[in-house]
Amino acid sequence: MKKIIPIILITLYLSSCGNSKPVKDETLTSFMLGGIYFINGYGGIESTNGMMIDAGYTSDADLISGYKQIFEFPFERTEKSGSKRVLKEWWDITDKTSLLEEIENLKTREYAHKAWDYARIVNNACIAYSAEYLSKDEVKKITNETLVLARKDFENWNDYYTNFDLGRKDWNPEDEQGESFESIAKNITSYPNSIYTILPLK
Repeated sequence: MKKIIPIILITLYLSSCGNSKPVKDETLTSFMLGGIYFINGYGGIESTNGMMIDAGYTSDADLISGYKQIFEFPFERTEKSGSKRVLKEWWDITDKTSLLEEIENLKTREYAHKAWDYARIVNNACIAYSAEYLSKDEVKKITNETLVLARKDFENWNDYYTNFDLGRKDWNPEDEQGESFESIAKNITSYPNSIYTILPLK
């Protein structure tokens, strides 16, 4: 996964010129649907927060810039072989066709814990970029479409990640990473410098 790097020049677009309106970044928000996987991959909440602290990011604008670096396309194409292996071993995805079939299934199936489905769509799309099954534009289209669905089903990030954790437990109660994911799900909206306190789901 990518390491955070210092930013020299980044332009952030606000939803309006007035400071009273919340900052918006629809692309980053769409990738945040799978953010629990990225935080876990970076070593957990403490390590992820440490990246922001080490980079000197304190303002909302700084933190949005920082999270864009580590959440949007977190898997490099230099990891192609490993990404292909992960998709095959975990989800029986072997090419673009099987990937898109699985994404469509996750989008449309009736299931009580849809956040689990949506998070996997985003994470798998990011891994598929690394595996060279998808282009960046194709990944963004998928994550943006998934954001629309998630906004219909959930009011806020707390509800979303509570539902995600229930789905993960339903999938595999004995998951060896279960404790880590449960801890992140419980604290993802409250730890210092959390992007989830800056960009709302809706």
